[in-house]
Formats: sequence, structure tokens, C-alpha cells
Amino acid sequence: MQLMEIVSGDGVNGAIVHCLLVTRELARRGHSVTVLCRPKSWIRQQLRSDPVEVVESDLHVRPLDELRRVVAIIREKRIELVHTHMTSAHVFGVLVRWMRGAPCVATAHAHRRQWHWMFNNRVIAVSEATRRFHLKYNLVPKRRIEVIHNFVDFSRFAAVAPEARVRMRASLNVDGSWPLIGFVGSVFVEKGWLDLVRVLSKVSVAMPDTRLLVVGDGPADYRATLESEAARLGVSQQIIWAGRRFDIPEVLSAMDLFVSASHSEALPLTSLEAMAAGIPVVAAAVGGLPEVVRDRETGILVAPGDLDAMAHAIVALLLDENQRKRLGESGRRRAREHFSPERQMPRIEQAFASAIGQSKWRTLRYEPQQPN
Repeated sequence: MQLMEIVSGDGVNGAIVHCLLVTRELARRGHSVTVLCRPKSWIRQQLRSDPVEVVESDLHVRPLDELRRVVAIIREKRIELVHTHMTSAHVFGVLVRWMRGAPCVATAHAHRRQWHWMFNNRVIAVSEATRRFHLKYNLVPKRRIEVIHNFVDFSRFAAVAPEARVRMRASLNVDGSWPLIGFVGSVFVEKGWLDLVRVLSKVSVAMPDTRLLVVGDGPADYRATLESEAARLGVSQQIIWAGRRFDIPEVLSAMDLFVSASHSEALPLTSLEAMAAGIPVVAAAVGGLPEVVRDRETGILVAPGDLDAMAHAIVALLLDENQRKRLGESGRRRAREHFSPERQMPRIEQAFASAIGQSKWRTLRYEPQQPN
């Protein structure tokens, strides 16, 4: 297939990482892939040595000059389908479709009420919770939406050296005996960081050496709110601000537990990555998280907002190394069996083929290709 991936984010988040993984897997499986992204974006840098063509765009839709330029590229390259990630890309893709550039498939990475969802040829929801949201609030026709879970690049975790944990903890100034819990994600309100600071204060009553690793960045005023709350609770010295990191497999290796207090999640890629790294997950059961973490099997789920239950679960696991190992190994198996490219990519390919075949511009008979 001749495909175009459109992604509108400048930095890095779960949607952008997923776009990168899908792009690389599509190319590996023999498809011709063009990526439309912003100049100087993170994904642009990542694709410098990949066998895909990159077209830069600021994705503006008014005036129509950029849309016309991209539609001309699509026609010149005989692109059969565009696949979009993140809001500006979704809007751009729908308008490309209306200009008869190519049919459009949008992957829903979040739960937001937006007008454009019902106008795609097909929507891929990354979780069943996401599918239900878009059916109810964005009026996507049932026949046009299906669930295809995200997947993990396991090669990144297999490449982590055995001594990475010791080295990473030393670089973070974490004593070898201190329990380290952490979360990876943008430092935004919806990610529940304020709840994590409060959970840390509760955990510290039983285990005062516990440290919380904050991996990610966000608005300065929200970080100031977190620092103020940490000072009020007396846990400022127990929080490690790591900022944005790109060595996530090594960072995860330093943790004893991955803890998510997010208020909303479609399908949390970082929780999947923690499982792939063999790190047990303690999480609030929101959105698609229960589709990833099996309670008492690969981690522990608690009711959203129940900080006492979360703190209790963390303390219990920090005191039980054997239980942590059992949950971690079970999580690694589950991630490999259910959230691998080998399992998910054929379904993505078939969704693309279906959208192409059902569009009014072209009918295509498609057989899934084997990787090179």
C-alpha cells in the first residue's frame, strides 16, 4: 500500500511514539510510507535514517494553500490512504479526504469531544473504553470504528544491560536500598501528579526512604503547584525531577514500581512499557488501563481517587519482593503476547485495506504482506 502518516505534535507523547512505531513497522512490512509532520519535530529527527519519505508542514488549514499542496503530493505519489494522529492532524486528514485527496483513517489516542471524528472513513480506537467514548460523544458510526490496541517495541527493552539499574539509580542519586516508585508522562493536571505527591506522603509514613521519580515536563505553574504541595506535606526531598527523558527503558529499570494516578487514559503506552520492562504497575482503574493491567496478575488496580488504597498497595508490594517479581514477569508476558507489533499490525493493515476498498475513489483487494 501507498500510505501517508500525518502527525501534528512537535514533542513526544504516546500518540507520537505510536505513530513512529507504526511507520517503522509499515515500512518493514513492505509498504511505501510518507510521513507528514511539523519541521524540527521530535518524530522528524527520529526518522532521519529510516526508509520513509518525510514531508514537512505546519498543517495550517486557512488559507487553503497548504491543503492544496499536500493533496497534490498525495496525487503525485498515488497515496491510497492517510492515517492521522493528534487533533490538528485529524482535522487536516478529514479536509484532505473532502478535497478527494485520499480516504482517511484516524487513530483515537484520547477522550475528547471534537467534531471531526464522524467524518473519517474509519476510526481506530486504542481501547474499548475509547471506542465507547467516541460512539457516545463524537457520534462515530459503529460500523466505522474498531479497537486495535497500541503495541510496544520490545527490542528497546531487550537491549537494556543488566547493570543499567545500578547505573541509573546512581545517576539519580537514589541509594541502593531506597524504594523507588515513578511515573512517565507529561506533567499535566490530567496525569494525576498531585495525587501521586499525596500518595507519596502516605507511603512515607510506613517507608520514609521511598522516592518518587517524576519523568516528564509541563507548565511551570503546575510544577510550582506540585512543589508547594510537596513542601506542605514534607516530602519535597523525596521527589526526583528527572524532566523529559528519551532513555525510558533504562529509566524504568531503576524503578521498583510504576505508579499511575491518571484521571484519564485511552490506552497508556508508558504503562505498557513498564510491563515490557518487567516492572509491576499500580494504577487507578480509568479509561483503557484495565485493558492493559490485569488486577493482581500484572499489577494492582485501585478505584480512581482512592489514595489510601493506592498507598496501601504500594507499601504492600514494596515490602514483598517476590510478589513484585511475580507481577513483573506476568506483566512482561502479557505485554509480549497481547501488545506486540506481530499481533496488532495485521489488524491495522486490514483496517487500512478496508477503508481503501470501501472508499469511492478506489476498490482494492488486499492480502496482508509478510515482513521483509
